[in-house]
Amino acid sequence: MGETTLHIQMRDMLKRPVFRKAEVLASERALTRYVRWVHIMEVPEVGNLLNGGELVLTTGIGWQDNAQQGLSFLRQLIAHGAAGLCIELGVHTQSQLGAMKEIASAEDFPLIWFHEQVRYIDITQDLHFTLLRSHQRLIAELDTLTTSFNQLLLNGDGVQPLLRLLSRTTGYDVALYPLEGEASAVPYCAPEHLEARRQSWFMHRESGTTRMESHTENTTPTNHGSSPAALSLSVQALEYTFADLVLTTAKSSNHDLDLEHTHQPSSEFVLQAMERCAAAIAQDWMRTKYMEEKRRYKEDMWVIDWLNGHHSAKEIHEYLFTASPLLATGTGTVMLFDRIPGYSDSLKLQKLLIQRNIVSRSIFSREGFTLYSTVLNHQIILIIIDPQPGVQRKSHLWNCIQQLQQHEADQTHRLFSGLLGIGQSCANLARIKDSLDSAKETLSIQKDIGAMQQPFYSNLHCYRIIAGMKQSGSLEDFIEEYLGPIIRYDAEKGGQLLHTLKQYLVLCCSKQETATRLFIVRQTLYHRLHKIETLLGEDYVLPEKRVAIELAIYGYEYVNGPIA
Repeated sequence: MGETTLHIQMRDMLKRPVFRKAEVLASERALTRYVRWVHIMEVPEVGNLLNGGELVLTTGIGWQDNAQQGLSFLRQLIAHGAAGLCIELGVHTQSQLGAMKEIASAEDFPLIWFHEQVRYIDITQDLHFTLLRSHQRLIAELDTLTTSFNQLLLNGDGVQPLLRLLSRTTGYDVALYPLEGEASAVPYCAPEHLEARRQSWFMHRESGTTRMESHTENTTPTNHGSSPAALSLSVQALEYTFADLVLTTAKSSNHDLDLEHTHQPSSEFVLQAMERCAAAIAQDWMRTKYMEEKRRYKEDMWVIDWLNGHHSAKEIHEYLFTASPLLATGTGTVMLFDRIPGYSDSLKLQKLLIQRNIVSRSIFSREGFTLYSTVLNHQIILIIIDPQPGVQRKSHLWNCIQQLQQHEADQTHRLFSGLLGIGQSCANLARIKDSLDSAKETLSIQKDIGAMQQPFYSNLHCYRIIAGMKQSGSLEDFIEEYLGPIIRYDAEKGGQLLHTLKQYLVLCCSKQETATRLFIVRQTLYHRLHKIETLLGEDYVLPEKRVAIELAIYGYEYVNGPIA
């Protein structure tokens, strides 16, 4: 919640008895300014003495030596955001009053003149007491509003009653634009028009052209040109933004609403009311999402049986068709996250996953995916169903993973930021176990070669062959057959033949580029290549043998780490 401040509108302040004999020179706009404090000043230079919003009291006694001193003082107050100026008129101020009045009128700045001697200490005491009471009244009204929001939440009627209360309290039009789901507005707006407004809002917000104000100054919300200004507040839960609460700062067009204030509420009150409404909306969203996740948790055994291949194609089709007809003909991909240290308790991990999936589903749904999740053998498994037929949308899937990892970057518990494997895409959803197996293989291979930039099974390439050779026990013999002489030579002589061979093949046998990459002269490279040819045979660059040698090099790195 933002910090509350002491303030009272100039119009209300001037009704205090201490101003009964004062002459007020102020436009209607000037009377809407807010006074946050009262300050007595007799120094001619304001400097850094003001924070903004102060009602300044002065006798102008120092102006008699300089006819322009009062005008300069007034301009400084306006520039520093003062709320108004009270002057006890005397001989030394009379000559400057006309010019001061013109300046104040042009800037909508209030002037209060006292024609007889006043006790500024009485004014200060009275206004400070009034400000404190105003602050207490603000807090009391906000506490009452919070209680009302909570009571509406208990009714279980959704967010519409919350928006109606916010609009009735502030007197402005209110709209809620969720990232997913239907928008809501008070007063009522036809669904097609409201959706168009939401799309326009998000488009302008992304481009940075929304008219957003943070009205904490001494001015009330105003229109800019023909387009109304707007107050916008992100609605968050679990440190995830799922909606925008937008208050259009033009008087509500709903004439049936009864304002709870006799005049337009202060911007401070409006902002605080928005924050309380946003908190209530977040609670309603969390309650709904948590109940959905609890329901999905009860379906967890069905998902596990699906992963184990215990459901027929017909059963899977009927299950997904119930959720959405498009899902039944979609493709599936399994994401497998490695075991997380400290989460050996599957039930504890499952409970945490229920909360985290609230955010996960929102992220994946924005890319058009549907998410099913479970925990199996203390590993998190996400089944991503893509209703769009065709090849695996790798870039979209990876974008979702990155958003998940960014979201939990500052979290104490991280479920999606460790090692993971993304399986192959399955058009036949009855074979989703194949995607799980390929995700397991992707995860296992990374434990040998290190984390991949994008750990898709389809990005493994030759490592899929190497992993199979290792599992069958033939990898060591294969490496020995094609690289053995070079490995032994480097071990005995301290040579660089294996590193040279790798770079030479990577650079498509370009001698000039290889010498440059190795930082050696070409004559040295020729000598090394001759030695390689002696050890491996003259045919080592022929296509069929070269492929086997390159595979052996990758196999060597798979077992021993990168060649350097």
